[in-house]
Amino acid sequence: MDQDPYRAAPPLPGRPVDSWVIEIPGSITRPIKYMWLMLSVLSAISLAAALVLLFAIQRHGPFLAAGLGLTTCMYVPLAIGIYKRIPLVAVGTLIISVIGLLGAFVRAAMGDVSVPALVVSAVMTLVSVRGTIAIYAFHRLVAEARRRPPGQE
Repeated sequence: MDQDPYRAAPPLPGRPVDSWVIEIPGSITRPIKYMWLMLSVLSAISLAAALVLLFAIQRHGPFLAAGLGLTTCMYVPLAIGIYKRIPLVAVGTLIISVIGLLGAFVRAAMGDVSVPALVVSAVMTLVSVRGTIAIYAFHRLVAEARRRPPGQE
């Protein structure tokens, strides 16, 4: 039974080429983690607000809940894309954050000052800037490690 002709040959001794692991520093992984956690929390908050509006307010609740539902449908794929470290998603999230911050500044300039909205927009933009920079640093680090695998210094 050990002489089965369809059994695969045992692997050759030695290390395969792609068996090395790249050490990613915390200064790169931490902003990325904060960015996708921020998007996950924002999507949970918008989903909870949509459900409250849907069931609590009878007249305009479904319309407002639909808007918050679309916001949730926007934040969830962004969080997944950031988790997977996709640079295009990071740039899109950064653009959305900057537009939100500019909108908060415009509302404040028109006299509708909402300090919590300004703070949330500013924090979201700061986390998005740091996360986007970290995602690009991650891809640079991985590309550099692929150009020079271990043992080829």
